Amino acid sequence: MTTGVMTAAPALRDRPDHGRNTYDLAAVRGDFPILSRTIYNKPLRFLDNGASAQKPQSVLDAVQNSYAREYANVHRGAHYLSGAATEAYEGVREKVAGLLNAPAPENIVFTRNVTEAINLVACSWADTHLSAGDEIVITQMEHHANIVPWQLLRDRKGIVLWVAPVEDDGRFDLEKFAALLTDRTRLVSVTHVSNVLGTVVPIAEVTRLAKAAGACVLIDGAQGVVHQPVDVQAIGCDFYAFTGHKLYGPTGIGVLYGTAERLAETPPWQGGGDMIESVSFEKTV
Repeated sequence: MTTGVMTAAPALRDRPDHGRNTYDLAAVRGDFPILSRTIYNKPLRFLDNGASAQKPQSVLDAVQNSYAREYANVHRGAHYLSGAATEAYEGVREKVAGLLNAPAPENIVFTRNVTEAINLVACSWADTHLSAGDEIVITQMEHHANIVPWQLLRDRKGIVLWVAPVEDDGRFDLEKFAALLTDRTRLVSVTHVSNVLGTVVPIAEVTRLAKAAGACVLIDGAQGVVHQPVDVQAIGCDFYAFTGHKLYGPTGIGVLYGTAERLAETPPWQGGGDMIESVSFEKTV
């Protein structure tokens, strides 16, 4: 099932890049079985990919094959199927690292979605390193997943939450954003591309300004990674989060990229079997 994260639709994969709108629209639609449906006696036209993308046949086949022929728990078995599943699972980590140009697969943390990835940072890294009076900056165009976790942290820790405005025409104003940065700014958490407006935030410049103020930077890339190449090293962000279901993959898979330094500063958020060396009733290592 993990292979579905990186599976491209056959009609687009391996096609020469001759510019925009050169693909075969009928072939693209043919990759998605659901688009063969009729609703209200008309062919389905699905325009809600910003919320969740439909699944091409290649992804449906990969999920079916995984459960029918390859399924086993990962990192928890010495038998053949478990070893093969673990190899495939870690292979996806390597592919995701390549997708983001992360330094190493170890920079990639699998989550259930972007919401969990942001909550992980909020409840672990930020909860550990921020104190009352410290400041976080977000923007007016954030998804609820990049608002509510910081409000909860504010209420829990007494931090200050600033919201950078969006212009009436949907533009992101760097100067107004920069005006909110102070010597108490500890975290900037912004979207890469707005899920409502489609505004592309200049995240490299946002990161540069935030870093100059001494802040950590988290990018919500749920929409960004779908529409453009992402190079986390060139951006310079500390964290970058995205989800699989907007990339035509299954629901319930997400990614949090973190720099080695920030991940080392992030204590465990949830306990479980794959994070331990030994367990006893007295102490777990």
